[in-house]
Amino acid sequence: MPLATQRHEPAEAGQPVKLSAGPVSVELNPAGTALRDITFDGEVVLRGLAFVTRDENWGTLPLSAAPQIHRSGDSIEIEASGKGDHPNGDLSWHVVFRIAPKGIEAHSTVHSSRGFFTSRTGLVVLHGLSASRGQEVVITHADGRSTRSAFPVLISPHQPFMDMAALAHRTARGTGVLIAFEGEVFETEDQRNWTDASYKTYSRPLALPFPYRISPGETVEQSVRVAFEAGPPASAGVGTEPRIYKAAPLPRLAAGLPVARPFLDKAMSAALAGLSLHAIALEIDPERPEWTDRLGRHLAAFPGNIRLNCRLKGHTDPATVLDAIDKVLSGRKPLGISLWDATQEAVDFARGLWPDTPIGGGTGAFFTELNRGILPSGIDYVTWTTNPTVHAQDDDTLGESIEPLADILATAQAKAPGLDLVIGPLTLGMRFNPNATSPEARRAETPPDQRQHTVLASSWLLGTIAGFVDAAVKDLIVFEAAGPRGLVQADGSLSPSGHLVSRLAPLAVCRAEIVTWAHESRARGLLVHAPEGRVLALTQARAAPAALALPEGRWASLERLSSGGFMADPQQTGGMIDVDGFGVVWVAEAG
Repeated sequence: MPLATQRHEPAEAGQPVKLSAGPVSVELNPAGTALRDITFDGEVVLRGLAFVTRDENWGTLPLSAAPQIHRSGDSIEIEASGKGDHPNGDLSWHVVFRIAPKGIEAHSTVHSSRGFFTSRTGLVVLHGLSASRGQEVVITHADGRSTRSAFPVLISPHQPFMDMAALAHRTARGTGVLIAFEGEVFETEDQRNWTDASYKTYSRPLALPFPYRISPGETVEQSVRVAFEAGPPASAGVGTEPRIYKAAPLPRLAAGLPVARPFLDKAMSAALAGLSLHAIALEIDPERPEWTDRLGRHLAAFPGNIRLNCRLKGHTDPATVLDAIDKVLSGRKPLGISLWDATQEAVDFARGLWPDTPIGGGTGAFFTELNRGILPSGIDYVTWTTNPTVHAQDDDTLGESIEPLADILATAQAKAPGLDLVIGPLTLGMRFNPNATSPEARRAETPPDQRQHTVLASSWLLGTIAGFVDAAVKDLIVFEAAGPRGLVQADGSLSPSGHLVSRLAPLAVCRAEIVTWAHESRARGLLVHAPEGRVLALTQARAAPAALALPEGRWASLERLSSGGFMADPQQTGGMIDVDGFGVVWVAEAG
């Protein structure tokens, strides 16, 4: 409905805007297409409510607008519109958000003049992880029936809720939430599969064919209405003291290197040797030309420990590929050979070739594919890769991705009890897209992320390493060895992540304790019991800085990571430390 007595204001270009209506607060993205961190009485109930559009290969299309903010009394209305011509067609769109003290509404309208191919275009709701995990749900279906369920604790490989017209639940704090959907049938998937800290409700149902077409001249409208009901009074303020969440040996660190990449020059090789990595993990794609020759040359360049990762999904003759690898190895024994997306027959054949070499099973794609698949028997370890940018590429999405890692580990261990875990490569971007709808798109690699050689990437890496510390996790493969996706830059200098890895890699298998702070959900500390004394690596994986209490100890030297490496900071640590947003700090205990 229109708002009377309105005050109009444009959103500041390029900056998120914080908005509040009574107990409801949100953060509006610069394009005006998404509300993030929707809180009620201080609890993040929804991670997001957004309008999205994806192309026929599930690629996220950019949406740009100059949103207008209208205020009237204690309510806020936001409008954003845009249009564009894309390879998959033309699309005009209009989005309206209304924020009031008791709830939020979103309405989207899209129109295409010539037709638009898409796998998803419409509104999505991201249910906050800490508010929703394990909470009971009442689902109203499209035919009016009601059923009961619960947000999954372990990560659901497939949709936990389907055929929805409405969803009602209480949050962990007791806030009542009622969400009603119009314009399409909605369903929910577990976003933790892709390291997002949320459950996502979306349309259309995935059982329907995709991609689908918005026909020429067609207009499509959707609405989502969210109502909040106050629960019991919130308890006393959240504690700020550090908490030791978990202790386990620090995993061994390796770096990845696809054999299709350029061979390293002397400067890069020298810098890489100085990192004290446990191994180099060479990645084989048998569909690439001259892969056996390139594998041989890379093997000759790295006389130390190696791992092999081999893509086998859809390969019709894996025995020929494995035989070729065996010939190139010529008796050299890798630390492990990971057969990504391999059949049982391929694993059995590999066991015959390399009876004394650990054989891994799993996927070269993200955790989703592991969670949905069936592991072959007779493997020695389970493996998958991870990246934080499947659904969005903004900085906050990177930071968010460290939150569900404990759930990912618990789900993997439930799927493969007793098996070791080897995770990686950990990368910022997708290395290929297993869900694309054409062979070419499935093989396509995203361009290098421009943040790769920044401290922000190191913050994500530290938070991810801390999240994967567990007795079952033996090895982590972190980024690529060198180049625009690597630890070493083109000129042979270390990236900030290279500097971080150069300090952590020599501490492999030392006792590591994961430190968390209740008031800062994305602050992480990696407290390592090094032979010379304890060291603490800290990060705040969000844009806002954090003041963190240090664990007990005689903390002395303090260094902050910059583009050129760790730099001494004269700040006296005392019992507190200030950590910049997406900053990395290294603190050592006095001897």
